[in-house]
Formats: sequence, structure tokens, C-alpha cells
Amino acid sequence: MEFKSHSPRQTSKTGPSPAPSSATHEAESFGAAEYGAGSRRDSVFSAGHIMQLQRTVGNQAVQRMLSGMTAPQGRAPRVQAAGADVIRRNPEAAAAAPIAAAPKLGGDLRSMGEYYTIYKWLQAQADKAGKTALFGFFDSLDPGQKMAAIRSMAGNARSPDLDKVKETMITGFFSKSFDWNRFSELSREAKQSDTTNYNADQARDYASYSAIGTSSAAGGTSGSAKISSELGARGALPVATNAAPVAAGLSGAASLSQMYNATQNYDSSLSTADKAQLVVGEGGGGAADFARFAAAAADGPREIASGAATMAAGVGAVVGGAAYLVSGVAGYREGRKNAAKLEGLESGFGERAGDARAEQLGHAAHLGASTQHLNKNKSAATAAKGAMMIAGGAVLLAAAASPIGPLLITAAAILGGIAAIIKFYKKSKRKEAFVDRVLGTEAEAAKPENAGLGKEKVRQRLMEVRGFNSVDQCYSQIVTDLAGMLFDGGVKGEDEECKQVLEAMGLKIDKKKQKPSKELIAKKLHT
Repeated sequence: MEFKSHSPRQTSKTGPSPAPSSATHEAESFGAAEYGAGSRRDSVFSAGHIMQLQRTVGNQAVQRMLSGMTAPQGRAPRVQAAGADVIRRNPEAAAAAPIAAAPKLGGDLRSMGEYYTIYKWLQAQADKAGKTALFGFFDSLDPGQKMAAIRSMAGNARSPDLDKVKETMITGFFSKSFDWNRFSELSREAKQSDTTNYNADQARDYASYSAIGTSSAAGGTSGSAKISSELGARGALPVATNAAPVAAGLSGAASLSQMYNATQNYDSSLSTADKAQLVVGEGGGGAADFARFAAAAADGPREIASGAATMAAGVGAVVGGAAYLVSGVAGYREGRKNAAKLEGLESGFGERAGDARAEQLGHAAHLGASTQHLNKNKSAATAAKGAMMIAGGAVLLAAAASPIGPLLITAAAILGGIAAIIKFYKKSKRKEAFVDRVLGTEAEAAKPENAGLGKEKVRQRLMEVRGFNSVDQCYSQIVTDLAGMLFDGGVKGEDEECKQVLEAMGLKIDKKKQKPSKELIAKKLHT
């Protein structure tokens, strides 16, 4: 059998298509390269050579025929994929895509093995708990984001399985339940949201709460017993003697915690008044308190009215009271001034109806003004506390045996504690109101289709469709987003309106150092 190469002009009787003709040319090139360009056309090749050339030509022709047949099929799925609902409605069709088309993932991860098993289990948990709106947010993620969230739910395992997800997401000691807060957080993280809660309590905050609480309890017991003893109740003397060192030690720990927090909260971007509150009020007042409590600790081994200890306590009360009075007055004035500025900005932003950015700036100004009012009221209480401490210390110095001095100092401590509790309570209640303002809960609840649902249910649904399970989560995210907007526009960028809001909050902008930080802005919005 002979294999003769053909010229490009030569055609067969059946009129071959361009693809085989092209394949013939390639075979011609193949023969020339393999056996030498100078080979004679009428060369007689061995049977092995002829079989090899035939296989090459045949394979190339078949590949061209297949590519011509599959090209039209490969275009159709791209047209259908313009609507995401096509994949969700008919995942089987997506799984059976043509050979030439890129593989597609179903929205429910149907083709992803264990991921699909976990997806269906999560869906069942949502149906059972009435969290279909929250699951809807998770379901709106693209397949890659869903898979990332599921891996996080499995403890960041490379190959997640249902048991690992259950181990992480089912929580509780006595009563086990699905952790929907964690589900919300991981879903939003998978969508590349900044879920950082810049106002979350840290370890030092919890230590401070514990120290203040225990010292207040012990101090109240010791102070009451001491006053009772000085008023003539002899049975109270042993109680006062034994309680004094305990109360003083715990109160000293609270003072140290106060001073430490002052150093941690200090920032060069703060206003002069804010710095004064931290350095003079929290730091200086805490140091004076510590000296006073150290003197009180000496009351136990001595008699209650020990002259040296009482004099030291009196001096400490006067010095500490002066620090609290100065910082309280400065804070009150600063809070009143800043609140007025922010309320003016909020009013101006509110006049630009339909402007989404103005609406966000208005939210930031509103929250900032609310915080300034809370701080103003607490500063007024701090100033009053300082005045009472000064008066109590003066009485101790003038007449050590008088019960009026300890009474005034104890009352001052109680006043400071009450002011802190009131601020904490008001901030907690404000979260709900602010979330309603941003989400438009009132307007949504007023719609006819929501009649009879109640504001709480409407709010919960509005939060869940946005990926939040609780008011705390939603509020924290709003604050983080507003802080990010103000930082990007006013610190990194040149947005004058963002700068105005930051400065009205009592912050100094330093472009070179990129201050204030996003974290500090978030704290000033909330605290």
C-alpha cells in the first residue's frame, strides 16, 4: 500500500469539507517533518508508517467535527444564565452542561456532595426555628461564599462534614440549640463584611466591672457600719473594723483598673476636654482614690477614728474630689457643645431627601449627638460626685469624729455608681431605637400587609433578611459601617461633610498619621 501526499489544489470526488482538507495539509507537514522535506512524492512507506499517519489525520478530523457540533450548544447555557433563577429552578439541567461549557454550581450546592448535605440540614434547622428569612440571606450568597461559610461552621475544616458543623453550631450546656448568632456572623463574614464590634467589652472591662461591683458592696457594708458605730451603735464597731481592710482592698483594685483603662483609652486624636477627663478625672481621680483606700485599710487594725488614717483619707477625698469636679465640668461643657453641633448637622442632612449618602451622614450625626448627651449627663454627675467628696474630705479634716464626712464620701461613691448604671441602661435601650430608625421599622410596621404583626416581629424580619439575628448584631454592624464611612471620607479622603461630623464629635483629624482610627470613631459614636 502506498501513501502519496496530495497538493492543496487536489480534491476528492465527494468534495471533502475544509476540516479534512486542513487535516490533510497537517499530515503532509507531519510527513515532511518526520521523513525529510526532500522525500519523493511517490515514496513507498512501510505499513507501520502509513497506519501512524492515518491515525493522526483521523483524530484531528474527528476533533474538528466535534468542536463544530458542540459550539452552538455551548452558547445556549450562557444566554440562560443571565437570570440566576434558571440554575435554582433546574439544577439538574445545569449539572448536565455540554462538554464545551464551563461547569456550574447550583445555588443549593446540589452537586457538591457533603456541602449539599450540610446545606439541607441548615435549611431544615431554619424551617424548624422559624428562621427562614435569616436562611434566605445565607441562600443569597454565591456558591463560593456559601462553601466558605460552611467551612467556618465546621471549624475551618478543609473537608467539612455534618458532624463537625453540629459540633460547632449546636451550643448549650443543659439545653442544646442552634447558634443563630454565630450563623449570622459567619454568613456576613463570607460576604466580606467587616463584622468587627469595636465596642465589645474586653477582658479589662470585665475586670473593671467586677472590681467596681465587689468594692461597692464591701464599701457600703464598711461605710454603714462605721457611720453606725460613730453614731453610738457599739455592736457595729467589730463589723467596721473587720470590713474596712476588705473594702479598701477591693476599692483599691477598682481604682487601679480605672487608671489602667484611662491609659488604654487615651489617644492623641481626642479633644482637650476628652483628654482632661481621662488624665485628670479617670487617672488623677483614680490615683487619689487609691491613696484614700490605702489609708482606709489602716483603719482596721487601729481604732475606727484613728487620727493619721482619717487625715490621709480626708486629703485623698479632697484631692480626688477636685479631680472629678474639674473633669466633670469640662466634660459637661464639651458634651453640650458637641451635641448642638451634631444636631445642626443632622438637621442639614435631613433636608436632602432622597440622598442616600446624606441619610447615612444623618444617622452618624444623630447617634453621635445622642452619645454626647449621655456623656454630658454623666459628666454632670461626676462633677456632683467630686463636690460631695471635697465636702466630705473637708469635714474629715476638720472634725474626724463627725459622721458627716464619711456619709458625704459614701454618698458621692453611690452617686457615681448610679450615674454609670443609668448611662449603661440608656445606651442599651438606645440600640433598639436606633436600629428601628435605620431600618425604617415604623414605616414597615404601618403597611397593611403587616397589620397585627407587632413592631418586634417586623423588626426581626427586617434584620434577618439583612443577615442579622439580634438587635445587638445589627446595631454593632451599623456603627462599624458608619465609622468606616467617616474614616474613609474624613481621614483617608477629602469629604468635608465627614470631616465636619468627626470634628463635631470632638476628634482631631491627622492625615499624616491617618487618625482618628476607625476603631476610635466607632467608640466615639457609641460611648
